Amino acid sequence: MSKDSALIELEGITVAYGRGPVILDGVDLTLGHGDRVGIIGPNGSGKTTLFLTIMGLIKPAAGRMRFRGKPLQTERDFQDVRRNVGFLFQNSDDQLFCPTVLEDVAFGPLNLGKSPDEARD
Repeated sequence: MSKDSALIELEGITVAYGRGPVILDGVDLTLGHGDRVGIIGPNGSGKTTLFLTIMGLIKPAAGRMRFRGKPLQTERDFQDVRRNVGFLFQNSDDQLFCPTVLEDVAFGPLNLGKSPDEARD
């Protein structure tokens, strides 16, 4: 895949929690438009850390990330990622908190400033 067609690119991403062990060590990953990817591994192997890093919720100690060819460095940069990339938690109790499925699905678009009608669509 050419870098021009990449949706998300990670180069040399390293993440550690505080002074603890390194969770991700020099990870390289390129995802293209329309790719469907399953990340599998045992508990504690870094799957959630990888996704939280892609979404900008954890800052890597080293490496570079790009979304649609643009560097991801600031909170504003990651807002575009969050508008376009879905992330589901393993435990639905951590994710579903509204009384109906419709309200739960509409929660994200409403928080992005969409009208209730747009969120319902």
